[in-house]
Amino acid sequence: MRRHQNRTKKAHCVFKLGSWAIIATMSLLLFVCPGTAGEPLLVVQPSYVGMQFYVSQPYGLPPHWYTTFDGYPVWRNAEGIWLYGSFSGSELIPTQYIVGSVVPSIVGLIPYVPAQAVPVQVAPVQAAPVQVAPVQVVTAPTVVAAPVPQPVVAAPVYAVPEWALNPHFMVLGTWCGNVDRVGILHKPAVPIAWKGHSPRVIYAWTGTTWYQMVARDGERPGDVLRNNLYLLTRLVNRNCAPAWGVPDALLLANQTAQWGYTWMGNVTPALPPFCY
Repeated sequence: MRRHQNRTKKAHCVFKLGSWAIIATMSLLLFVCPGTAGEPLLVVQPSYVGMQFYVSQPYGLPPHWYTTFDGYPVWRNAEGIWLYGSFSGSELIPTQYIVGSVVPSIVGLIPYVPAQAVPVQVAPVQAAPVQVAPVQVVTAPTVVAAPVPQPVVAAPVYAVPEWALNPHFMVLGTWCGNVDRVGILHKPAVPIAWKGHSPRVIYAWTGTTWYQMVARDGERPGDVLRNNLYLLTRLVNRNCAPAWGVPDALLLANQTAQWGYTWMGNVTPALPPFCY
């Protein structure tokens, strides 16, 4: 009887020790293998019809931040619009550039680089110095070649766009009560500005002044633009306003970010964000 009890106690102890060994092994595995980053997720950019892109969340990113396929950090605001992020020191902050409106590398955005483990540096073992008798070396006289004249390269000169020096255009930066986003109309190719999804007024640059297009009751933003396109085109042609190309659009995108407005890129009346 006593032998049977002793065998039972030994088996019980072995079972407890085995259980603790399994738990310790699982804890060690969880500590060593923290998990991999999430799989790519297909998201929709509501500002552009049919625009979809993949995002992922690498290890080390703050909550609610993702990266595009080419590594640029992005963040979705309260309206569901995806914006690029920028680094302020080691902190990620949203920019005023929506995804799809600019080429991120051109406007100075930097891809996110995950933190790498720092390798342990092992101090090398230094051998005892060997004393060597000094050897006298006779050097030949140095021949100095005559300097070769180098061509002078002038630094490139970047012209300031005319609109940046026009106070009638730059006053847009003070209209934060009526404007929070800026873009380029598809045709005629001129800057437009408005506020929110259902603006009461849409402003369009005619080359000399900002033309105000007031929305009537129940009128959608796309309808406001379509109903004023004919008069707006006449004003732009009368003022001989130049069409806005890619260089001006990039400069205006940077200026829009400095004003604190959101840059919407190219805008068409029949497409988002004016087809709600």
